[in-house]
Amino acid sequence: MGKSNLLRRSAEILAGLIIVVTVVAYTSVGIRNAEGFTEHLISDGEAKDREGTGNNDLTENNNAFENSLTVSGNASGDNAVNEEKPSLTLENTVEPYREGILTGIYGSSSDDNIGLASCDSGTSDQDEPKQAEAVQTVESGTSDQEKQPVAETTPPVYKYVNVDLLNVRKGPDSKTDKITMLPKATRVQCLDDGSEWVKIITEDNIEGYVYAEYLSDNAPPIYRFVIVNAVNLRKGPGSDTDLLGTIPFGSKIQVFEQNNKYTRVLTRDGVEGYIYTEYIGDEVVLASRSSSGQYYNSELASKIIEYAKQFVGVPYVYGGTSSKGFDCSGFTYYVFKKFNIKLPRSAQEYANVGTKVSRENLKPGDILLFDRPSEPNRLGHVGIYLGNNKFIHASSSRGKVSITTLSTYSCKLLGIRRVIK
Repeated sequence: MGKSNLLRRSAEILAGLIIVVTVVAYTSVGIRNAEGFTEHLISDGEAKDREGTGNNDLTENNNAFENSLTVSGNASGDNAVNEEKPSLTLENTVEPYREGILTGIYGSSSDDNIGLASCDSGTSDQDEPKQAEAVQTVESGTSDQEKQPVAETTPPVYKYVNVDLLNVRKGPDSKTDKITMLPKATRVQCLDDGSEWVKIITEDNIEGYVYAEYLSDNAPPIYRFVIVNAVNLRKGPGSDTDLLGTIPFGSKIQVFEQNNKYTRVLTRDGVEGYIYTEYIGDEVVLASRSSSGQYYNSELASKIIEYAKQFVGVPYVYGGTSSKGFDCSGFTYYVFKKFNIKLPRSAQEYANVGTKVSRENLKPGDILLFDRPSEPNRLGHVGIYLGNNKFIHASSSRGKVSITTLSTYSCKLLGIRRVIK
């Protein structure tokens, strides 16, 4: 009995070693076969033949192992072994491993073998048409883009205001509301090419219509006057640059762009340089005495009045100081600033500007001081006298710059100030 157990244990150990060796051997064969596939393109028939040959070899090896592994001994011992454990054959022990290895290497069907063979070539037959198709698609797309017409973009058309002040209106008619006013040499973009009226847009994105003949293709020259006794002409926009000379009072000069506090100018002698901006103005003020003993310049007063009238209809805007919108003091401040006469920004500060004028000596261009209905006898509103019992002001009740009859105006006249000298 002890001998029988020893033989059975020996057979089991031998069978285990054979299984391990066999698995290793077949794994090596599978790896070598896989490497062979990656080196050479194998057809379907060759793959099948190889698989068949491998199966025959395995069958023969199995039969040999079966014959060598048959366990014999005493009759009773053999019977005990057969009853406790089935006969150990290579077919029972190795076959599952063999099938698993071959399936992993060759695939489950001949179709899989075809796929592996295609991959071995690096650039398979299946991949090549796809790449060609992709290239063809790109080429086709490029061709389609080349065939599409390119949309022509019209470059913007810019022109310049060639009059001192140009009204911008809501519609192509002088009867439509006035939006704003543009000074001379302002650049605008033309949105159409109307023969009489042109639709434009300013750099501030204000759209409107202007009279076509007041626009030019080139910026018109702008001239100013020296309004101090003499001004230094320098090489650059600063007092630390070289001095080129001096320009006397009243000299007419052509002005260009402003750089910081200096303006580039060209003298009538053809000398170009920079002068301090505050020392040049639109007009030269030459004062004369009136019959009352006060200085008064009637010519300048007429220009101021004509300039102010161009803003009739501009909207009333509280705190406004531009042609886009004014309040009362902002309007007078803006008009007189054009002629280099500085006025306060607040209506309450006008009580002491210029010189006091009596009602009997009231003249065009004088500033009228009024109270407001909400604050009787307190300065709160200003306007510019036009003559003939009329004055112009930015009216909050009317919502725009208006011309009003002085004698019928509801607010009380508190005083008159003259700043034109």
